Amino acid sequence: MIHFLQRHFRWFATGLFTLFLTIFASVSYIKIKVYVEQEAREKQLLIMNNLKTTIESWMKPSMRLVTQLGEELSWKKTFEKEEIVPLLAHAKKAIGSVQVYMGLEDGRMMYDTGKELDPKWYNPKERSWYQEGLQSDKTVVSMPFVGFASNQLTLTVMTPIVVNEEKKGVVAASFYINNLYRQLKTVGFEYGYAYIVNHEGVVVLHPDKSMQSIDLKTAKPSKKEFLRAMNEKNEGFFEYNNGTEEELLSYSRLQNGWFTVVVFKKAIVMAFINKILILFIMMGILMSLLYFAILDKIHHLWVHSKE
Repeated sequence: MIHFLQRHFRWFATGLFTLFLTIFASVSYIKIKVYVEQEAREKQLLIMNNLKTTIESWMKPSMRLVTQLGEELSWKKTFEKEEIVPLLAHAKKAIGSVQVYMGLEDGRMMYDTGKELDPKWYNPKERSWYQEGLQSDKTVVSMPFVGFASNQLTLTVMTPIVVNEEKKGVVAASFYINNLYRQLKTVGFEYGYAYIVNHEGVVVLHPDKSMQSIDLKTAKPSKKEFLRAMNEKNEGFFEYNNGTEEELLSYSRLQNGWFTVVVFKKAIVMAFINKILILFIMMGILMSLLYFAILDKIHHLWVHSKE
């Protein structure tokens, strides 16, 4: 028996050592992988919540005040300039918007400054903001656009004016959102990027201007599964292959039905884990060299002790 152990001691000890090292490395790697992925999720959540707070800090009060203005105008029997302009001017100050204006079904257009446009050369009924506001039954927010006169990235919040259950016009407030766009370009820059998409899957705001107004349902590769997940839950996480690499997405619904989306490139997140894997391999090699040196010494002493 002793002779058998002497002959097979190295193989037996090596097997035990290899098994131990494999189990230790596997368990450690899995734990670190789970930890790193959880940290990435928490960082995504923090970025997303900060972005959501920034957007809703002006969106919520703006939508509420425009809604209140629409309700106040709905009590008017007539829309005389002398009576309407002070309301628009007061609303502009309260909302903090660039301008507040109102379009009517008779073609008239009034601004908070008192300016009134001639329907012959500017008919609000032909404008997208008016049509979108009139078609809606509640306060809505437009897609971003570059203002013709200002050349600034702008959003419009609008609501229909309803008198005796009949829509008489639309009141709206416009906001510059260049600061929001700049913030969006820096969000999560180390790991990925962030963007805003509406409930139909159309990109509202994206750091890559070529993605602006892109429909994600028809984009290649399609994000239909991601959009379906968004419309089923107000917030969540999603893994997605964009055709060239894996992405980790987190999303959260805004008050107006849009979504903030934060995207981390999985390869960047996993790079740390890969470094840990390399470290484990190097440690395994060093431990193996040390192990075989000790094992050889023990075997040598054991053999000579029996002589």
